[in-house]
Amino acid sequence: EVLNRGITVVDFTSAIELILDKNGNAAGAVLLNMETQEILIARAKTVIIATGGAGRLHYQGFPTSNHYGATADGLILAYRAGAKLLYPDTLQYHPTGAAYPEQIFGALVTEKVRSLGAKLINVDGEVFMHPLETRDVSAASIIRECSDRGKGVTTPEGVGVWLDTPMIELKGGEGTIEKRIPAMLRMFGKYDIDIRKEPILVYPTLHYQNGGIDIASNGQSNVENLFVAGEAVGGIHGRNRLMGNSLLDIIVFGRNAGRNAAEKSKDVQVIELTLAHVDAFKKEMEEAGIHSDI
Repeated sequence: EVLNRGITVVDFTSAIELILDKNGNAAGAVLLNMETQEILIARAKTVIIATGGAGRLHYQGFPTSNHYGATADGLILAYRAGAKLLYPDTLQYHPTGAAYPEQIFGALVTEKVRSLGAKLINVDGEVFMHPLETRDVSAASIIRECSDRGKGVTTPEGVGVWLDTPMIELKGGEGTIEKRIPAMLRMFGKYDIDIRKEPILVYPTLHYQNGGIDIASNGQSNVENLFVAGEAVGGIHGRNRLMGNSLLDIIVFGRNAGRNAAEKSKDVQVIELTLAHVDAFKKEMEEAGIHSDI
């Protein structure tokens, strides 16, 4: 639709600071062209942050399923501008990320694999948990098995447990994997691992940022004219999230933020722009004894 309407898309460009007006309302962003290092100014009557998650910060050294841009930038931009964060400490680990080979370390192994009958197995060949536990319980069980109990399988990148994929064919019959989880068959097949015949190694991977920027029912943060949608929003799922709800969240709250931001923009008058909040934030940091070279 953006292309159909001839709307300009600025590629290879990141927002590096929000701009406020002299009344403290969101009024645009400072942009950086990552190829030319050119600084651009985007003036706006309303702003929507939709920057996704934070998995690429690799909290506590965990792998992630997230794309390379998932570094919590939107939360930082909003926080410096005075937006309130909600549950920023809560991140969801997908229980089964690929632990081997290194090329796909952290990539998602769908939970459908377990629902079809594959069980999690430790280094001694023992089933140590029910395969259909919730994500948080499953992830915690795998981590505990590998750390506290020392029952993990050593991999080039760390440690993991077996996910007994051949069990699917034993239970459901030959051809079940190709029919039901062909993407998994292809993903591992690229590295000469036939999941129909040999198990795969998995370990929890950072998957979803449950915390984020606090919003009202209209999608707006406590900073006037600053709206948020998607994974950058905090609290829609509470401190945990049920599988499948993220897409629903993005569609419903994305539309909500878009409609309300568009409606709000009709009545906004662009006045004098300022970056005074950046200096104010720096002063707060110094007063708190926090020193950064960034």
